Amino acid sequence: MKQKKSSPFQWVSVETSDALAHDEDGTLLSVIQAIDEKKDWSGLKKDVYATFYLKKSARAKKKKKETKLTVENMRTWSKSSAFKKTVYEVEKNYEEKFTMTGLMIIMTGTMVLFFLRAVLAQTYFINFSVDAIVGAIGAVILFSNFRVKYRMIRSCTNSKDFLYMDISSFVLSALLKMMLPPNIDFTLVVLIVAYFIEKRKFKFVLDEFLRSY
Repeated sequence: MKQKKSSPFQWVSVETSDALAHDEDGTLLSVIQAIDEKKDWSGLKKDVYATFYLKKSARAKKKKKETKLTVENMRTWSKSSAFKKTVYEVEKNYEEKFTMTGLMIIMTGTMVLFFLRAVLAQTYFINFSVDAIVGAIGAVILFSNFRVKYRMIRSCTNSKDFLYMDISSFVLSALLKMMLPPNIDFTLVVLIVAYFIEKRKFKFVLDEFLRSY
């Protein structure tokens, strides 16, 4: 059985990565490589072009026709109305994924902070073993969602504001968790406020990209 390899292109979507794994003649790979060579393009822009090509080629294949999209005429792709629709679809996908990862980070981040507080205070919800398992699972899910989140952010902007916001919110949450009595907890409030600030900023970045088309 042929093992599926992960895509070497950090900006591609799951759909494009899956299509690359089944690209027997290398046609899609050559297009993706040509897109990837556009060093002045953001990962988001590259993703839009790759998604557009994938949709168009799939539609042409269904009709048993050759796709008109080539590497040579790539600069003209953005002139079609279908391309603008793809831009909107990719933007919405990014926005939804950012929302999902953000909510998972809040939930799992709270779990991890609760466990750290329990370890320092030596007061466990059930016992150390059970709490440690829950904390470890939360930490794995937390870092997994951080990876997805910052992969998206790097595809859209070079701004470090998101990183600074995450570090600040978690440090502040940890300090409040350790300093305040157990019955007073602002951890969730701090993480939620940080999430909404970041979400608003990310939406602004996406809207700026959308307006360019």
